[in-house]
Order: sequence, then C-alpha cells, then structure tokens
Amino acid sequence: MSELERKWWFSAPVAILTVISTIGLLHAVGIQYEPVQFSAAQWAVWFLCFVGLQRCFTFLGWLAVLVVSPKTITARRA
Repeated sequence: MSELERKWWFSAPVAILTVISTIGLLHAVGIQYEPVQFSAAQWAVWFLCFVGLQRCFTFLGWLAVLVVSPKTITARRA
C-alpha cells in the first residue's frame, strides 16, 4: 500500500465506491445481500469481487491524482 492510498481523502471514496459496487454487482447476478445467510461460496465470491473492485478503483484514483496533480506522484516516486 502506497503512502497515497493511506490518505483518508483517497481511501474513503475508494472504500465507499467498492462496497456500493460490490453489493450492486452481486445483486445484479442474483446473490442477495444478507450476510447472516451467506454460504462459504457466496463469501468467497463477495471477497473476490470486493478485492477486484477495490484494486480497480484504487488504480482509477491514481490516474485521477496523476491528471489533477502530477507533482504529487512524481515527488513521491523520487
């Protein structure tokens, strides 16, 4: 995890988008969001979707920061 990913203003929107997208995606494929009644297979699918979407939104956030403020990333990498 990079220093940028530890900032609250970066991690909060990524976390919110990830949770909402995971619930929406699983609802679209027919897995209703009832954590108490999840089977082990449903938990595995939920976890894999969550991690994949989290990495996707983190990458998109990095791109957004790079477009908005390229000095932020280049200063961190030097």
